[in-house]
Amino acid sequence: MDLSVLIGMIGALTSISVGDIMEGGNPLHLLHFTSFLIVIPTAMLAAITATESHLVKAAFKEIKLVFKKLPINFEARIDELIEYAIVVKKQGVLALEKDIQNINHDFLKEALSMVVDGSKEEQIEENLEPIIEETEHYYHGASHYWLLAGETAPTMGLVGAVLGLILALQKLDNPAEMAAGIAGAFTATVTGIAGSYMFLGPWGHKLKAKAHLVIKEQQLIVAACKGMARGDAPGELKLKLTKMVTAMPYKV
Repeated sequence: MDLSVLIGMIGALTSISVGDIMEGGNPLHLLHFTSFLIVIPTAMLAAITATESHLVKAAFKEIKLVFKKLPINFEARIDELIEYAIVVKKQGVLALEKDIQNINHDFLKEALSMVVDGSKEEQIEENLEPIIEETEHYYHGASHYWLLAGETAPTMGLVGAVLGLILALQKLDNPAEMAAGIAGAFTATVTGIAGSYMFLGPWGHKLKAKAHLVIKEQQLIVAACKGMARGDAPGELKLKLTKMVTAMPYKV
């Protein structure tokens, strides 16, 4: 579980609730089912209209990445790749065949298989770069869906507020009901803004950020396999791979 997501969402809800209570309000009054129904599902459906169907499926499939901790450790991955490079240097590329059978990372397995097959570095790049580009497009589309839903939610909140005001103004003969209707109308605005900036938008940005780490790992694997195909010394190769992640001085 990615604690930063839980801390962010729960903390944001808590700070707003505490502030509302300190001003004499009651956060429970903001829980208005019809406002939620008008705003959030409508924003998400509008985002579906603007997104390719297979990327909509990707958005809902990959949303789990927002809440889970990615099993990516660049230091460990580099160490693993260097171990393979040492095997290649000492025993030849065919010695990797037995190691490949135990790899459960599809991209790494495919890349090392190309090394075993004797592919040159140009062939490795030519075959694997399109996979990286497609992966990048896949995650970009998935994250963009949530970002688009987040951008749409505040506008749907205004739509909900206007609809509520129209109904409230039809009760001019009953001031109490009209006041309650106006209050209910503005919950749609709050729902739209909060849904956008506390949930949908942050989910999209988080998915986009984590996708960058997935792509970076694939680029690392390609660079390592190209180095093995060139016959780079393991020490030299490790230095190159380490430089690729020096701008990211943290473990995922």
